[in-house]
Amino acid sequence: MSIASAVNAQCDLKTKFTASKADFIKSGGDTETRQQTVVLTADKQNVDVIIDGGQDELKGNVTDYVCNFTDANNGTMSFKSEVTDKSGDVRHASFTIETKDGKTTILVEAKEEDTRIRLSVDSSETVK
Repeated sequence: MSIASAVNAQCDLKTKFTASKADFIKSGGDTETRQQTVVLTADKQNVDVIIDGGQDELKGNVTDYVCNFTDANNGTMSFKSEVTDKSGDVRHASFTIETKDGKTTILVEAKEEDTRIRLSVDSSETVK
C-alpha cells in the first residue's frame, strides 16, 4: 500500500470532531465567540451537528465531497449539505474542515445566513 493511499484512507472514515467554542463571523467581519460544545460527525454520506448537548441539531446528506490529506496532520475535507434543524428549517450549507500542523478548524457557511461559523476543534476521533 502506498503512503498516499494510507493517508487518504482517513477520508473514507466517519470522523467525530468536538469543539468547545464557536466564532460567529458576521459579513462585516465582526466576530462573536460563544462558549458552547459543538460535535460534528461526518463521512462521505452524512453530516450530523449537535450543539450544546442537543439543544439544537443539524442533519443532512453530503454532496460534493472532496478530501485530501498529505499526512495525518495536514489536509482538507469539504462538502455541501442541505441540513435540517430540529424545527424543520433547511439550510444549504458548505463545510470546510482544515487540519494544519495537527490543528483542525471547521468553517460552516449557509446561503440563508449572513454569519459564518468557525469551530476550533479540541479533539477528533474516528467512529464506527
